[in-house]
Amino acid sequence: MSKENISINIGNSRKYLFVPTEFEKSSAAWPVRIGMYETTRNFHTGPRIVPYYNLIFILNGEGTFIQKSKTYHLRRNDIFCCFPQVSHEYFSSDTNPMHYLWLAFEGPHSGLLLERIGIKHCTPYHFNATNPTALGFLHTLIALAENDCERDQDFSRLITFHEIFKALSTKTSEKDREQVCSDEWLERAKEHMELHYSEDINIETVAHYVGIERSYFSRKFKQSYHVTPVKYLQEIRISAAKRLLKTTELNLSAIAHSIGYVDMFSFSKAFKKGAGISPNEYRSSVK
Repeated sequence: MSKENISINIGNSRKYLFVPTEFEKSSAAWPVRIGMYETTRNFHTGPRIVPYYNLIFILNGEGTFIQKSKTYHLRRNDIFCCFPQVSHEYFSSDTNPMHYLWLAFEGPHSGLLLERIGIKHCTPYHFNATNPTALGFLHTLIALAENDCERDQDFSRLITFHEIFKALSTKTSEKDREQVCSDEWLERAKEHMELHYSEDINIETVAHYVGIERSYFSRKFKQSYHVTPVKYLQEIRISAAKRLLKTTELNLSAIAHSIGYVDMFSFSKAFKKGAGISPNEYRSSVK
């Protein structure tokens, strides 16, 4: 197995972890994992959060999906999406356990790709939404993972990934595509910060990204999430800094640039304000 893909077998599951190339990362979205799982009675996962978009295709059986306090009954050919950093859970029927295929992906325009198939934060589930063509491309993606000696496999992988969505879009009505979620821009803003905190973004650029005036954006964000967007972005960056301080030997300047700060001094000041101790003190306490 090359460094491109990693195959893992666990019980009745099989999954492949892709290592996206720079070419793939220049796209709107790209696959990071794919797998199949045949559940047993009493199967239950969650509540939990995941770092990627996770689109799940029910091949057989029945189950239940819960996200944002909404419950969806799952049957064969249904699809649902677990959104990144959104708590969810799903479980199988005791009498008819699920067999499903899942595809995890990321990228700056993943949400726009999902909208093409009618999947949004307020509509994460679609009844009888898959079709043989889409499933065929999913199996092609698995085949690419199993035979990763092909030249330019990242190109083939990216094409196949988008073909899956194109196939799914044939069963998506214009009504489903055009449905507007209440305050959907808040979710997009939150998601944008979670995915791009390491880049040169601030509240002005985030508000501009979702097309909302900054003061109104800040007010609505705090009303919905009980924290200001400035503090939320800072918390994301400090959490990322803690992981790097704990698990790497990177110096403070490298960590600062890795999580979106212009220099070590602004990072150290923000870290001490958020964590109550300096970065060096934190590193000493967890090593």
